[in-house]
Amino acid sequence: MRIFMALPLLLLGAAPAFSQTIVATAPAGEIEVVKVSYADLNLDSDIGLARLDSRLRAAARSVCDVRPEFENTVREMATSRCFRSALSRGRDAGREIIAARQAGTPMTLASAIVISRR
Repeated sequence: MRIFMALPLLLLGAAPAFSQTIVATAPAGEIEVVKVSYADLNLDSDIGLARLDSRLRAAARSVCDVRPEFENTVREMATSRCFRSALSRGRDAGREIIAARQAGTPMTLASAIVISRR
């Protein structure tokens, strides 16, 4: 559990190596929800946690329409706030899943975290 909490600090340089492509079916700016699958990940390993975090970051970028090019300050602030909020909700969901697994709590068949724009 401590690893997942410290994960953002550990992944600053490693995130691109673990990135996972997200396929969008709508034009940029129109994506409102992305499902992030973790069914194929071993969440008991550092690599699995790193890949989950990378997927969550990519999903948050997609739903918040974060673009690498220069943007005006108002749009940049809005997308940044959206990104931080969406990523935080996704990481919270990930922590809950890991805590439930560690506690031996029976889990539903869900194998994805939903990241949405709010």
